[in-house]
Amino acid sequence: MAKRLITPEIKDGIIEAFDQVGGVDYLIEIARRDPPTFCRLLAAIIPSEIKASVTATHRLDLGKAMMEAEQRVAMLEHNQ
Repeated sequence: MAKRLITPEIKDGIIEAFDQVGGVDYLIEIARRDPPTFCRLLAAIIPSEIKASVTATHRLDLGKAMMEAEQRVAMLEHNQ
């Protein structure tokens, strides 16, 4: 998919138009009067993908953890 190119002139024009129609107050009015349009605006600016890397240093032995949990439950049941 080709990336859309927004030139600095187009960006400046959009910002100027935004300011002329009321800026943030205009967006609030759109949100109140036309929620679907406002949600489309939000969707256009919220990233659809988050790129991250995770480095884990802690390892979990799920089998061991389950056995320990079962032992704790058995002790709790025994003490009741």
